[in-house]
Amino acid sequence: MLRALADGSAASPPRTYTAFGLRWQSSLPLPFAGQQVESPDVTVRFGQAPAHLPGAVGSPLPHCWEARPGMALLSVFGVARYLVQPGEIVIEPAGGNEDDILTFLVGPAATALLQQRGVATLHAAAVEVGAKAVVLLGNSGIGKSALAWALAQRGHTLLADNVTGLTPAGGSRFNVLPAYPRLRLWPDVLPEAARERRTREGLEKYWFAAPLADGPRPIRAIFLLESHNRETFDVERLAASRAFRALWAHTPRKRLLNPLGQRHAHYRAAVALAGTVPCYRIRRPDHPFRVAELADRVEALAAQPSTSGRPCHNRRLAESTLPRRPNVAVADAPRPRHPAPNRPGIVWIAAYPKSGTTWLRTMLSNYLSPGDAPASINALVGQWGASARDKFDQLIGIDSSDLRPAELARYLPAFRELLADAVCGQSINAIESAAGPRLPYFAKTHEAFQGPVGGPRFSAVGTVGAIYLVRNPLDVAVSYAHHLQLPIEQTIRRMNRPDADEVPAVSGIRNLLPNPLRTWHNHVASWVDQKLVRTCVLRYEDMLSAPLATFGSVVRFAGLEWQADRLARAVDHAAFPRLRAQEAEHGFGERQQTAPSFFRAGVAGGWRRVLTRDQVQAVVDAHRPMMARFGYLEPAEAALRSGECAEEVGAALPAGDGHH
Repeated sequence: MLRALADGSAASPPRTYTAFGLRWQSSLPLPFAGQQVESPDVTVRFGQAPAHLPGAVGSPLPHCWEARPGMALLSVFGVARYLVQPGEIVIEPAGGNEDDILTFLVGPAATALLQQRGVATLHAAAVEVGAKAVVLLGNSGIGKSALAWALAQRGHTLLADNVTGLTPAGGSRFNVLPAYPRLRLWPDVLPEAARERRTREGLEKYWFAAPLADGPRPIRAIFLLESHNRETFDVERLAASRAFRALWAHTPRKRLLNPLGQRHAHYRAAVALAGTVPCYRIRRPDHPFRVAELADRVEALAAQPSTSGRPCHNRRLAESTLPRRPNVAVADAPRPRHPAPNRPGIVWIAAYPKSGTTWLRTMLSNYLSPGDAPASINALVGQWGASARDKFDQLIGIDSSDLRPAELARYLPAFRELLADAVCGQSINAIESAAGPRLPYFAKTHEAFQGPVGGPRFSAVGTVGAIYLVRNPLDVAVSYAHHLQLPIEQTIRRMNRPDADEVPAVSGIRNLLPNPLRTWHNHVASWVDQKLVRTCVLRYEDMLSAPLATFGSVVRFAGLEWQADRLARAVDHAAFPRLRAQEAEHGFGERQQTAPSFFRAGVAGGWRRVLTRDQVQAVVDAHRPMMARFGYLEPAEAALRSGECAEEVGAALPAGDGHH
């Protein structure tokens, strides 16, 4: 383990490097290319950084960021503070060792420095293919670095990983600046022999060496990487307007740009790139990560005749003004503890998986829909941002993939506060904005209110309340096994694990933050017994037996306008035969790739025909008090006494008996 730097002393004598087209001198060893320089452009040193920047705009929360023209202050709890100016980065350690400090130096601190110097930045990797750069754009966890590594293994040269810097090359053209000769990767995709060392102790993320291009390269193409739950690779060339939206969405730490005085410059760079460089969206299968096939498609598209260099003929796009948003509050300004009347905040739709959140969201979407046609199941309320890594990285200003679980848990309440601030003052979804400005923002979560480490993962600030759905864990076991395509007994063991997570890493990380579930009864207790957020508790079985009354209580709890005819229409449009028909015709983006379908029968008590006596007993033994509390224990014990259970082990589940 590297020694701690709590005393602020230098780790070693200053050395000189090159990266991002700049000459660096640093007393902290950097993973950049070494080079003798006489007059550095950037000096990295240890020293004292202020606790706040007078007159700065920034996050109203501690341990995030503040900025003003020519200066930014980034704070990482338990690691360091970074005072970033165009020619200098001053690091004040706060308990982190050299690896910890380096991780956030080459990420958010280097990004802020580039943005201060007018270098356009993208959350992307870049590789030289045929003497030109291909830029690999996408959310954290989508596979940008792994794809860059795969291309490097084929003889292509690395340009950048995670943060890509762009510099003007005359007219509307841009070059990609070579960053440093390494990638930071999760080990699942790569051979152990290629690892250098962990990026941080406690993270399964490693440095990998790769040859670096010897100078800037013009951009050949941009690839927006996404995933879906189908088996195919879908490729689409984006129109200039959609390419611009993708580039602007993947501009890292946009909230820093305005106080740094660089927002307009970066906006214009995105407009120019969208109008002159071909941008392709590639949607790959979510799992397994077929990186070789993805690399094949990138190579094939990059080899097509170039159409870059054309001016942007989209006059509306070229002349667009910047979106007007008020600056967030000054760092040390007081914050209201409750949402303002015209900013109602978030209503969380929470439950253990397969307990009815999607069904409830279809009812809400149909209730809020202004027309008579059923709302699309692929445009439901409650999908956006609650656990998205890219939203966390933008709002907090720190890469979530570089945080240990306990560190991440510490930031989550702050993230949910900033998320509420971001979404409740603007229209994100047409359905949600249809009912007027006082409409709350609905957000789905399967996360336990309090995880296995740290305190609450949600905040009362910016939260209107939570709707929590409870379902018989015996039925949950059947439906969850269908959803995961796992044997029943393995699913029950998962429901009984205190460390269970909804999105376990498949290839390093996913594009969602960890969602700790804990055990089924821990999950339920974490929501129904907490006192921080007002909560409306519903049983799934009551939604089936009395949908009008049960959904009506949701409408009242959320403060929506009460209309009996809309309520009846919403319940009718959310009937399971209608949902199954929509899924059969259009597919459903939230279905697990391995599952044959998402919506099935929507009944209660199907466990009696599927679960064996031993499986019922295992659920009862693990969750008896909470089952008794919600009326699920008596029928389970009656079935055990009478032998009313399936005779065979329920590994092969009967079609139609599961529930969504």
